[in-house]
Amino acid sequence: MYVDRLPHPTDKSPSHQATLSVRGPRGSPESQVAGALGDAQREPSLDQVLQERDEAIAKKQAMEAELDTCKAKLRAMEAQLLEVLEEKLRLRQEVEAWEEDMQELVRQRVESQRQRESRGTLGAPMDPGNARAPWVRFPLGRWGRWW
Repeated sequence: MYVDRLPHPTDKSPSHQATLSVRGPRGSPESQVAGALGDAQREPSLDQVLQERDEAIAKKQAMEAELDTCKAKLRAMEAQLLEVLEEKLRLRQEVEAWEEDMQELVRQRVESQRQRESRGTLGAPMDPGNARAPWVRFPLGRWGRWW
């Protein structure tokens, strides 16, 4: 980048003298241009502007690095959450399967007991290998087999 530096107002060089001779009465276009050129000298130097730019770039890069770190942490947490949800689903399916198995077991037991009771009350002969004493209610509300 190329910046043309203006001479300082106290400079007595011939080029500065030529610039001063361009100035006209106050409020003229030449005067306004000269005033604007004088204001330009009060603005930050090129080195300051470049330093500010470099600092802004460094700050931007630091923020981008922090953003990348946060995104990586977010992706890790999302993956962990997905694993937990998959495990929960698997366990829920196991519980449902267990409940179905237990319902089937209870249904079979009830059916088996009903069949035994119906055979016992109808006087049907029972196989001696499978013969068991019927369930009876004992005093104090306890149930058991009569031996």
